[in-house]
Amino acid sequence: MRVVLNIFDVRTGKVMREFKGSADDFTTGGNMGVSGVSWPIFRWGGGRDDKYFARLGKNVISVYDTETFALIDKKSLKVENVVDFSWSPTDPIISLFVPELGGGNQPARMSLVQIPGKEEIRQKNLFSVSDCKMYWQNNGEYLAVQVDRYTKTKKSIYTGFELFRIKERDIPIEVFELDNKNDKIIAFAWEPKGHRFAVIHGDGPKPDISFYTMKAVNNNVSRVSKLTTLKGKQANALFWSPAGRFIVLAGMRGFNGQLEFFNVDELETMATGEHFMATDIMWDPTGRYLATAVTSVHEMENGFQIWSFNGKQIYKVLKDQFYQFQWRPRPPSLLTPEKEEDISKNLKRYSKKYEQEDQDVHHLLDEEERKRRTRLQEVWEAWVAKWKQLHEDEGAFRMQLRGGEDSDKEEEAEYKEIEAEELVDVTEETVAFDLDQE
Repeated sequence: MRVVLNIFDVRTGKVMREFKGSADDFTTGGNMGVSGVSWPIFRWGGGRDDKYFARLGKNVISVYDTETFALIDKKSLKVENVVDFSWSPTDPIISLFVPELGGGNQPARMSLVQIPGKEEIRQKNLFSVSDCKMYWQNNGEYLAVQVDRYTKTKKSIYTGFELFRIKERDIPIEVFELDNKNDKIIAFAWEPKGHRFAVIHGDGPKPDISFYTMKAVNNNVSRVSKLTTLKGKQANALFWSPAGRFIVLAGMRGFNGQLEFFNVDELETMATGEHFMATDIMWDPTGRYLATAVTSVHEMENGFQIWSFNGKQIYKVLKDQFYQFQWRPRPPSLLTPEKEEDISKNLKRYSKKYEQEDQDVHHLLDEEERKRRTRLQEVWEAWVAKWKQLHEDEGAFRMQLRGGEDSDKEEEAEYKEIEAEELVDVTEETVAFDLDQE
């Protein structure tokens, strides 16, 4: 099979780079897609600049820059037996995974590589590894590596996590395991713009959901700490609000669209709901609204619903052959991450300031409303005075018309009741007799 891939400048339509080859040229040992090709073949580097993109090859990771669309330093990054990699969402850092080799004689390896220098800035050897999954926090502050390991007997698998603190000095790594490390991990998700993460775990029909924080401080050392565990939930997917704090615990597929809206700050459920047969769940970019949809993969119940962040259903549309739902993107914030964090930490102080401003505006509106009503009252009183004066000016003319009677003094008039009889109708009846018959 012949593979042709073009990269375009979407503003001009110009082809910036063309990649051609057979399917074997794009085949790797990673996650296979159609015909053994790992998809997406090209993965864009993190950050707003779109400065780098890369693809996985056999024993290499090829990194390109977007100025020349050529390989950095004209050569690929050589990594023997690499099977997967992932970009930091915010920085030119690649995390990569190399599995065990030689029957376990050579351990598996997680590495962090800085681009464009291709310098390895952190590495961790892993033993008895069955599989690895990488989860970046959207601010690039943390990386969680889910490591599935074989037990000593090789008959079963248990799971742990390697947590990388990317922004801290020397990138410390913390090994983290659930209370029951034999629990199956169903889902993992970082809080956007935050320091917490959630894990769905368990082997039963109703798994547990645990919440953890990376900010717990013991003896001036940050360590992961559990916040709470919710027992026996009908959920198998996690959907954090883009603004953090709120999360939807969703039961997809076999759970038929169960929804639980959870406040992680207060550790309490705000509401529960259901969108039967839901296939997609999407927060809007502000974190104020949530959309759930049933797409045409199901023949029935196609359409979407809109929910408030706290679980109130506010809109519902049924539409046959419904394929896709997307929120309109929003422009990047004008505030720096530091300013956003400051506002979040000092929200009460900022709230008081803006509440006072709102109150001042409210008072101003009240004063304007009072002045408006006063003006209306004055206009009304002037109108009444005008017609009263006109009434007085025409008094003599009215008396002349009424033969000298002052009709304005009706309250002094005398009234008499007179009874009169009136004949309304007289009916005459004529009776005829036939004398011959008598």
